[in-house]
Amino acid sequence: MKKKLCVTLLAMTMALALSGCGASKGYDSAAADMAMPEEAPAEEFKVTEEVVEDEAWDDAEAEMDNGMTDAAAGSSEAKAETVQSNEKIIYTYNYSVETKQFDTFMEAVQKRINEYGGYLESSETNGNSDMNIRRYANMVIRIPADKMHSFLNMVKENSNVTYSSSSTENVTLSYVDMQSHIKALKTEHETLMGILERATKLEDIITIQNQLTNIRYELESYESQLRVFDNRINYSTLYLDINEVERETSVATELTYGEEIKRGLSDTFYDIGQGLRSFSIWFIVNLPIILIWAVIIVLIVLIVRKILRIHAKREERRRAARLESRKSTQTAQSGVWTGTSEQADEKKGSEENAESK
Repeated sequence: MKKKLCVTLLAMTMALALSGCGASKGYDSAAADMAMPEEAPAEEFKVTEEVVEDEAWDDAEAEMDNGMTDAAAGSSEAKAETVQSNEKIIYTYNYSVETKQFDTFMEAVQKRINEYGGYLESSETNGNSDMNIRRYANMVIRIPADKMHSFLNMVKENSNVTYSSSSTENVTLSYVDMQSHIKALKTEHETLMGILERATKLEDIITIQNQLTNIRYELESYESQLRVFDNRINYSTLYLDINEVERETSVATELTYGEEIKRGLSDTFYDIGQGLRSFSIWFIVNLPIILIWAVIIVLIVLIVRKILRIHAKREERRRAARLESRKSTQTAQSGVWTGTSEQADEKKGSEENAESK
């Protein structure tokens, strides 16, 4: 009985306490309703909406930062895996060749370019076979990397290679960095697009659009650089210089004593023959001009000889006239002297006769 009484009293006490709390709460709410003006709920809603917008903006920025961090972490892992598994290498080759069949070799090169799915980036040809001017060509050829060795073997088989070199450029790290930047920029672009859909303020919308414009510009730049890398990686480059010759140059580096003598004599006789051939061609081609100059020179010589003869005759006449004048002068002087001496003798004789008498 005592236990029942205690339980009953406890229940009554709790009921009274709960009723008192409810009454005080109702009184406080009623007093608040009486004291609060009608505009209070609207202001409270406005403040709550701004707070929600700011919280949404902060959440979006946090989400964007987390996404970019995850993308960067993933890109670093992908970079390490790519460097180890798939290297990006650019191959470049330089060849100088000689050929006796210039047209045939050029056709073979163009045919093989088409067969391998390559393309001719640039080409320049000079010379004229009709005018006996040897031709040469400079070509920049792009061939798929997996078929370049076959193309080079074709070049070696159909021409005489006088110079060759190759170089490689490993662009794996740069390539992976560009991919990582592109991935991060795309993630940032998607995040900003989501924020733009939820933004309501004009200032926020303009800011987000400016950021999107900058991101698109960076994306286009990185994607353009990546396409250039892809082209240079997938298509190896060959700089090919082609020279038309009548005699191919020997590229042997080690020769015996007899081989060197044989090669030297052969080169000497070949040079002599080419010199005589070139001189005969030049002489025949320029023969009309040579004849004209020969006639002119002969005429000049004849005129000069004639002038010299006339001058010589005049000199002879002058000399003869001088000699004659000298002779006449000497004759006249000798006649006067003789007459004077005779008179002196006669005078001396008469004087002697007079004395004797």
